[in-house]
Amino acid sequence: MKGELKVFTEQTDLLLQVLNHQRHDWLNHFQVLLGYLRLGKPEQGEEYLQRITSLVCQESMIARINCPPLAVLFLTFNALHKDLLLEVEVANQTDLSTLVMGSDRFAALVTELISIIKEHQQVSEYEANSLLVSFASNDHAVEVRFDLTGRLFESGNEEVEKLLERGENTLMIVEEWSKSDQEWVLALSIPCRT
Repeated sequence: MKGELKVFTEQTDLLLQVLNHQRHDWLNHFQVLLGYLRLGKPEQGEEYLQRITSLVCQESMIARINCPPLAVLFLTFNALHKDLLLEVEVANQTDLSTLVMGSDRFAALVTELISIIKEHQQVSEYEANSLLVSFASNDHAVEVRFDLTGRLFESGNEEVEKLLERGENTLMIVEEWSKSDQEWVLALSIPCRT
């Protein structure tokens, strides 16, 4: 019973942390809009409101990828982590339940990749690095791309290589893997069931 109470308390604390972060973000958005109105700049206010609307639409697309663990990770990551800014873009309706490797296995792969990047990134003293995870799908495959603005240490590249080698039997295709001091990119193609 004590173990269950501890898990419940930890989950409740995390949920409150996420909700507080979201509330803070929405208050900031409202303050920016109010500022534009007070300054008599309705055009800038409208542009800002369109950006917020796009953000909410993107969150809706994330919630509908048909992989709850991954959607929750994407929607809560920034509230729980400060040393890496995660941005997620879903280009079109993406259904991860159609993947040949299965959505649970794919979620584990993506989660481990993000964890490796987070742990092996060269941290900037001025601002957090940014990781963009992009999804695009067609009838045959889901393309997922990881763009890190920053540098991944060689230890991270070694961990990614091991992870990709373990995933070879899943028909995952590495479309691109580039490394530099300013950017790190990994693009994968995962076949869908037809």
